[in-house]
Amino acid sequence: MFGLPSASKRRRYRQIASALTRHGLGALTNQLGLAWLIPFQWGILGHPRRKEPYSTGEHLRMAMEDLGATAIKVGQILSTRPDLVPPEISVELEKLRDRVPPVSTAAIREVIERELCCRADEVFADFEDEPLAGASIGQVHAATLRDGSRVVVKVRKPGVLETVTTDLEILSDLARRAARANAFGGRYDLEALAQDFARTLRAELDYMREGKNADRLREILADEPRVVIPNIRWDYTTEAVLVMERIDGTRISDVVVSPDLRSESGPSLAKTSAEILMKQVFEAGFYHADPHPGNFLVLEDGRLGLLDFGMVGHLDEQMQHSLLRLLAAIVRQDAYAVTDCLDGIGILRSASERDSVRRDAHYLIQRYYGLSVDQFAISDYINDITAVVRSHELQLPTELALVLKTVAMSEGLWRQLDPRFNAIRVAASFAESAMAKMYYPSAWARRAFKATSEMVELGTELPGQLHRIATRLDRGEFELALRHRDLDETIDRLSGMVSRLSTAIVAAAFILGLPFLVTAWKPPAWDILAPLWFFGGLVAAAGLIVRLALAGRRRNR
Repeated sequence: MFGLPSASKRRRYRQIASALTRHGLGALTNQLGLAWLIPFQWGILGHPRRKEPYSTGEHLRMAMEDLGATAIKVGQILSTRPDLVPPEISVELEKLRDRVPPVSTAAIREVIERELCCRADEVFADFEDEPLAGASIGQVHAATLRDGSRVVVKVRKPGVLETVTTDLEILSDLARRAARANAFGGRYDLEALAQDFARTLRAELDYMREGKNADRLREILADEPRVVIPNIRWDYTTEAVLVMERIDGTRISDVVVSPDLRSESGPSLAKTSAEILMKQVFEAGFYHADPHPGNFLVLEDGRLGLLDFGMVGHLDEQMQHSLLRLLAAIVRQDAYAVTDCLDGIGILRSASERDSVRRDAHYLIQRYYGLSVDQFAISDYINDITAVVRSHELQLPTELALVLKTVAMSEGLWRQLDPRFNAIRVAASFAESAMAKMYYPSAWARRAFKATSEMVELGTELPGQLHRIATRLDRGEFELALRHRDLDETIDRLSGMVSRLSTAIVAAAFILGLPFLVTAWKPPAWDILAPLWFFGGLVAAAGLIVRLALAGRRRNR
């Protein structure tokens, strides 16, 4: 049972309900094809006036902007999940990073002084009031330390921690309620998704962790002279304040929009950016997962500077191997191998699902058949594969979804820098090298040692487990649970049918019984209430018809 929420939660629930009322109604009318009925572009419910109707993605983005830091970060994280969010919505959610109002410098100084336990002017000889950048969680200012070092200071906005903590509890509650109500047909593990969002968001709240991410990436790319990662000033860094070396350069987004800069340095920057990402993914299994153009600087000497290390990706050895196999299958345009990779990852649940996914993958192969490597964009194929995954309501592992989205976004940037750039050639060379390393004698020896250790551990635990099973059998306590593979789905469908039938019966009884009741007893002011009651009945009937139609569509998918 769910208890009564606290006062702060109730207040936040009301804010969420208000935002969803304003913007969720617009998203719903778009989904039902009734956007013409409520023209939000006329300024209805506080929407900015404009000529074009608002899209579903715009309604969702504006709702998240209204809800603040947590919703903005969840939207940004959702934009990295192509298996859950269609491209037209993902594009809108990616815009969330640029629409956050700044916090006053006085409030930022208060956070710094509280965290460092001293006055700000005791640490900084100069602190610029105008922020360099702002996000939903933190704000960045340029400063100079007392020793003359030029730094940037990233400060967590006041009140964000408390708000995010409350919002994550609400998100967990909603996911739990939706899971118990069997929302989305049980296709998605909503509680696991909520936990993933919470884990990612808490990591971004901790600037100590972000500093460690920067140090680790610097270590991974230590032998790469083309890349610069700013040093962290740990003596002035806490969970809420991050002080790092300031590096000056031109934003890579400015290079993209400048024909002269793009023609001069675009190809080399695309090659450098691609190679360092592939090195992180395939060799280290730890990579910078926020390839937004604003997070890259081009230094005067041509080196590439990386910024913002709050979002990083991790790939263990098994997931690296799965990614390599998937990439090889994509390059070979092998539908069977693509399906085998998805099955090996564990996202396919039945033989029929496997067959339908393979048919869709084979159809994609036909679209790309005959194209040379130079004509083949890996991001297009990734987007198409994730569209297949999404159409079957499958759920990719978070690690795999993030790396696929990172590669797809990065390739878009690389092609802006150099339209003739081919990411597959770069990826293939790193993938071949990484695959070869997996079959080195040392790698086999490591896996053999791990398997031997597991066998020895199993051998020591097995007698005790057999003894416990035999004891329970002897006492008559042993229970055998059988589960029909499709029984749960059948029961869910029957339950939905009964629920819809019950609703229809109650509605019909109410509609048919009301005239008889009115002929026997006419309540006061009935002449005024009757038209309203009639109109309300029509709206309710229309809502019931739409609900039954949508339920039928979901059932027949």
